[in-house]
Amino acid sequence: MNVDRRALRPFVPLIVLVATVALGWIVFVRPLSADRTQSGAQIEQLRQREMALRRELSDPSPRASGTDPEASFERHVAAGNASPELLERLARLASEARARNLLIETVEGSTTVAGTPAQVQQRDPRFALFDAPVSHVPIRVVFDTDYASLGRFLWAFRDLPTTVEIRALSVGLPPADPGDEAPRTRPDVLRVSLTLHAYSRQIPAVVRASNTVTR
Repeated sequence: MNVDRRALRPFVPLIVLVATVALGWIVFVRPLSADRTQSGAQIEQLRQREMALRRELSDPSPRASGTDPEASFERHVAAGNASPELLERLARLASEARARNLLIETVEGSTTVAGTPAQVQQRDPRFALFDAPVSHVPIRVVFDTDYASLGRFLWAFRDLPTTVEIRALSVGLPPADPGDEAPRTRPDVLRVSLTLHAYSRQIPAVVRASNTVTR
């Protein structure tokens, strides 16, 4: 198909004008339009967030929990010396975890601290919220087991006779016996070392004397 250039010459200015307008739209107008559309969407999102925040602020305050903190504290922290029962429970849990070379011992004597923060050292700061003297007994537990049994052992800490805080936890390979010529290479056997603080509430002397007289 032959095109007569002389016939197209009158339309050249129109073609140039259309091409210029199209190029200007692509280079300048279209990006500005896209930016304006994006800005409009962001402004709408901010307006929705503002309306949601205003609704939250206008709503009434949430109701207080029906749980009595003092009663929960007394329920989870045993009164008196809970160490004998706790040691027995730890030994039973270690046996269920197929522990070997088990060692459970109290590191030192009971440490009594008052309910004021200034007199509290090395314990959970939440105990300072309650006006009650609390003592803790450090307990050291060492045994050999596997990963799965260790997980079950730690999971059972939710149901102990009193509140227990894990102060230190060390997991590694057990040392080789002195008589072994080759070191142990079984990665499934772990040496676990735990240091716990077992907490208990101190019973006032007046209450103890009253219970003694009643009996």
